[in-house]
Amino acid sequence: MLIAVVVMRFVIERTPNLIPNENLVIVHVLLFTATTTLWIIDRWYFFGATKAMGSYWENPTYENDVNWTYASASSLKVDTVYITADTLLNLFMLYMLH
Repeated sequence: MLIAVVVMRFVIERTPNLIPNENLVIVHVLLFTATTTLWIIDRWYFFGATKAMGSYWENPTYENDVNWTYASASSLKVDTVYITADTLLNLFMLYMLH
């Protein structure tokens, strides 16, 4: 992957019409910022689900099971949004490289 990035850099430098315009760079920066923010939120929810799972494993009661279920469902919703945004960012980066 590193070799491909270095080779691509030299190809772009030799061909000036391959440099992306400002609009594409702005879209990339916005997508990257949104994806990074969603990743931070996703990790926060994942930490809550992990904490709830740990309390369930220490004391397996019905309340702890319900808390773990709610924390896991909340984490899944955020994770789905994050994966969608991350896939969109990856596809856009591939489009820019194309």
